Amino acid sequence: MADCVVVRVEGELDAAGYPEFSSVLERAVRTGGRCVVVDLRPTRFLSIRAATMLGSVKQRTSGSGSELRLVAGRADVERALEVTGVRPLFRSYSSMRDALAG
Repeated sequence: MADCVVVRVEGELDAAGYPEFSSVLERAVRTGGRCVVVDLRPTRFLSIRAATMLGSVKQRTSGSGSELRLVAGRADVERALEVTGVRPLFRSYSSMRDALAG
């Protein structure tokens, strides 16, 4: 079993990038690692749809042996997570090192 898989999102995660992000995230979750860390630090925009999908994946994978983790930071990205109600589902990590360590 792999340790952790990192998915890094750069730029804007809007309707144009959503299908690719969704596909990449699903593949990462299926790897069987103990965690998937989504690095949103370089993300300038996170759509409501993408934020909601992160929450759905988190809920679906809980109890499966693989944990979905987020590293965010930008106020506008954090706001999208808050507005959709998914922020409380995720522990806050201040760095990739912390997220990878769990």
